[in-house]
Amino acid sequence: MAKKGFTLLEVLIALVILSITFVWLLQAENQGINMAMRSKFITTATLLAQEHIAELISSGDPVSTDSNEGDFGKDTEGFFEGYTYKETIELTPLDGYYKYTLNINWGGEKSSFETQFITYLSSF
Repeated sequence: MAKKGFTLLEVLIALVILSITFVWLLQAENQGINMAMRSKFITTATLLAQEHIAELISSGDPVSTDSNEGDFGKDTEGFFEGYTYKETIELTPLDGYYKYTLNINWGGEKSSFETQFITYLSSF
C-alpha cells in the first residue's frame, strides 16, 4: 500500500527553494527602485544644469574665474529641495575661452548622487 503525502525533507527543500526565490525578487525590486531614483536624479540634474548655464550665458555679465556654490532648493522656492551645486570657471590656453564646470549633488552630505557637467564658454 502506497502512502500519500510529502515527507518532511521534501517540504523543507520546497521551502528553501521558495525562500531563495522570494529573496531574489526582493533584491530585484530594491534594485529597480534604486535605478528609478538615479534616473530621476540624472534627468533633474541635467535640466537644472541646462537652465543654470543658459542663465549664465544670457546674463551678459563678464566671465570671471571663480567658484560659487548654491542651492537649487532656495533658488526655486523649495521645488528642487536637496539639489545643490558648485560651479567653477577656469582659464584655458585659448584667449577668450573659459572652462566651466558645474557639479550637482542631491541628498545632502551623505549622498552618493553627484554628477558633473563641463562646457566651454567664450567671453561675452
